[in-house]
Amino acid sequence: MTAAEHLDGPIKGRMVLLPTPPSGGFTARDLPRLMEVVDGRFELLDGEVVMMAPSNQWHNFVIKKLWFALDQAVSDPFMAVTELGINLGHTVPEPDLLVVSRSAVSDDSLTFHPGDVHLAVEVVSPGTKTKDRKHRPAQYAEAGIKCFWRVENEARAIVIYTFELLPEGGGYAPTGVFRHRLKVDRPCPIDIELPDVTY
Repeated sequence: MTAAEHLDGPIKGRMVLLPTPPSGGFTARDLPRLMEVVDGRFELLDGEVVMMAPSNQWHNFVIKKLWFALDQAVSDPFMAVTELGINLGHTVPEPDLLVVSRSAVSDDSLTFHPGDVHLAVEVVSPGTKTKDRKHRPAQYAEAGIKCFWRVENEARAIVIYTFELLPEGGGYAPTGVFRHRLKVDRPCPIDIELPDVTY
């Protein structure tokens, strides 16, 4: 099958029934009930359920490897977590990785308040480029999250762009570009080798 045949052919899909938001929209408090009825990974955006873009193998591999490296590198009072959201009320983004206050983690944690989030990490995939490069940094900066990392695929190698919240808030300043090894002081001292992508 050629690329042209693929693009010209029918696009198959499946219907996903999304719940109708109540007056005022859904909030983070509604997540447990929404998880029972929404088939697939989703986030809340301005009170509405938004399905998350499917990820590819590179994206999944990098999240697993980075989570393991961060889990080993951070210690009390911090903790590395994945697949959990940030409670912004009617908006609940779910970064690929977070470093949060260990004291905020419980058995039933689904979200964290921005004050407990010290680092948000987004691993860019083909379906999330605009969101991860433009929308998410603005959203996290507005919430006051001190550090943000964007992970890019450079010929299958991991490249991490690090950012820190400006003293006056409202946006991030770039603090570095890391290949092979990442060494930073914020949100806490982290020194990790960036793994080769092999699968």
